[in-house]
Amino acid sequence: MLSNTKKPEPLAAQAAVEQKTASKAEKPVEVSKAAEPKAEKSAASAKTEKAAAVAAAKAEKAAAAAKAKAEKAAAAAKAKAEKTTVRKRTVGARKTAAPEVKLYVQYQGKQISQEEAVEAVKAAWTGETIKTLELYVKPEDGAVYYVINGSETGKVTF
Repeated sequence: MLSNTKKPEPLAAQAAVEQKTASKAEKPVEVSKAAEPKAEKSAASAKTEKAAAVAAAKAEKAAAAAKAKAEKAAAAAKAKAEKTTVRKRTVGARKTAAPEVKLYVQYQGKQISQEEAVEAVKAAWTGETIKTLELYVKPEDGAVYYVINGSETGKVTF
């Protein structure tokens, strides 16, 4: 039959229990040793944080430089566009009306003006409409030779 009474534990078991309690008492000492690397780690993490802050500052400077460069490029493009506009206005302003020309041919006391020569040719011409008119004044002959529309020729005396 089995009895419900407890048997006494052998001495080896008691020694093991005492070692466990002793190791529990020593653990706080081990924890304090473990705290020392954490202090070193916190110094290292401070260095890491400082390096991260420096890197962030460099990144901000680079971003600011890039933004400034983009603004400068935009300003240059705007200035170029304005210059182009100014040039167009200048070209338009350079156009001037043709100067008024009055031509007179004088020879041995005779004189004929361009307008008189044109009127004399129009009075003598009986053909088709005049699109182009070329006049050749020959004072020694006392005549104005003409070419109308590139093909019809004739002569008017003055």
